[in-house]
Amino acid sequence: LRPGSKGPSSKPGPNQVADVVFVIEGTANLGPYFESLRKNYILPAIEYFNGGPPAETDFGGDYGGTQYGLVVFNTVDCAPESYVQCHAPTSSAFEFVSWIDNIQFMGGGAESCSLIAEGLSVALQLFDDFKKMREQIGQTHKVCVLLCNSPPYLLPAVESVSYTGCTADSLVKIIRDRGINFSVVAPRKLPPLRALFERASPVGGAVESLPDYSQDPFHMVLVRGISLPGEKTMPCPLVAHVFIHLFVFLFRPLISLQPGSQVNPNPIPQGQGVTNKVVAWTGVLEWQEKPKASSMDSATKLTRSLPCQVHVNPGENLNTDQWPQKLIMQLIPQQLLTTLGHLFRNSRMVQFLFTNKDVESLKGLYRIMANGFAGCVHFPHTTSPCEVRVLMLLYSSKKRIFMGLIPNDQSGFVNGIRQVITSHKQVQQHRAVSGSGVCGKKDSAHIGAKHKSSLCRICFNHNTMASAVIGAVCLFQNAGIMHSYCFLIVYFTLMINNWLKHQILRV
Repeated sequence: LRPGSKGPSSKPGPNQVADVVFVIEGTANLGPYFESLRKNYILPAIEYFNGGPPAETDFGGDYGGTQYGLVVFNTVDCAPESYVQCHAPTSSAFEFVSWIDNIQFMGGGAESCSLIAEGLSVALQLFDDFKKMREQIGQTHKVCVLLCNSPPYLLPAVESVSYTGCTADSLVKIIRDRGINFSVVAPRKLPPLRALFERASPVGGAVESLPDYSQDPFHMVLVRGISLPGEKTMPCPLVAHVFIHLFVFLFRPLISLQPGSQVNPNPIPQGQGVTNKVVAWTGVLEWQEKPKASSMDSATKLTRSLPCQVHVNPGENLNTDQWPQKLIMQLIPQQLLTTLGHLFRNSRMVQFLFTNKDVESLKGLYRIMANGFAGCVHFPHTTSPCEVRVLMLLYSSKKRIFMGLIPNDQSGFVNGIRQVITSHKQVQQHRAVSGSGVCGKKDSAHIGAKHKSSLCRICFNHNTMASAVIGAVCLFQNAGIMHSYCFLIVYFTLMINNWLKHQILRV
């Protein structure tokens, strides 16, 4: 900003057009939460600039109306592909929404950060192009919205022509100095993203009083230059909500230690999540899992099975007449599915509901599926042909339901899953051969691995509790609680936790 300027306007004037750029993380880290962000924030923001819901006939002209730009960035694991995909500006809000709906959220599962600097650098290039287009119009209302679920790398941008070498911190300062309203929307409260938002605050202006547009207590919605529905002040119940979650998280494992207590292995009450759905199939799901190290030989596989039902929406045409009474499931790591994302497009989704007749099997299924595994459910060959040969069983920890995805391209998916499993086995075999090159090395490594596993199990609760404490402090601070009060709350919670643990162990 030039000296004496008042900074970017918070709202466009009645006859003022806008330049809007959405910078969206295109990895699987954001995918599970994107529909909620789209419904609660993206579409209302587009309606705000469009003056109503997007329609196919809405065009503001090439130069005279509001222009929309879309930038999708990834993580370093997308190499050798480009880090950023950019759409040319459009004046059609309807076309802009279609671009957003076609984003494929893939990759990024092994990375803890994302290339925000690359995305912001390309966004600034878009604003440079807007400036050239707007020479005959003059001042426009400029808005840049960052949607992501990962903090930025400390790496500078390398793909941008004009902003090579700039980090995310320096880029948001450039955004601020050019009078662009910078907003951040994320499905969780990440301090590095809040820091980016604060660095884009106008210099020398009054202290900002930002409205709270969040529709979920865990969302982080920091907005400038946009008016969204559902504005509210930060409610005190958020503090109680976070505290209750922390309390349950810390004390729930202790309940299972009490003599005579009963553990509900199924966190979903039977029937929850299947309202207004109909039963399409009833049978048994069978799978094999590795037993606990102390129970039997580690090479032995433990076979488990559970009665289950498949539910679909009313009126959905899913022919299960030829489905066998027993389905066989093979457990595979979820990261192996990242290369098969294109085969899941337009998949039919069903919901699995399991009975709790076999408590141990149900607990084992929840434990495995919630720890990074997916189930490849095979349909055994029968005398009658079945149109479904395989489906993927996934567990949604957010909705607490088991979802089955039935790919439309069954042959392509069968070949694809066979290829990734074969490659995975070859990699494991290669590692096993490399690890046994020196005499005695394999045995000592095996013993060391067992010892390390025991230590990990001992330390897990402590690490998990520490993570809970850090997360709780961050949430309390974001809720507006003073730093010292945060630690007091968590401190007394842990004191109670330790006291209960000692009482239970004494019994």
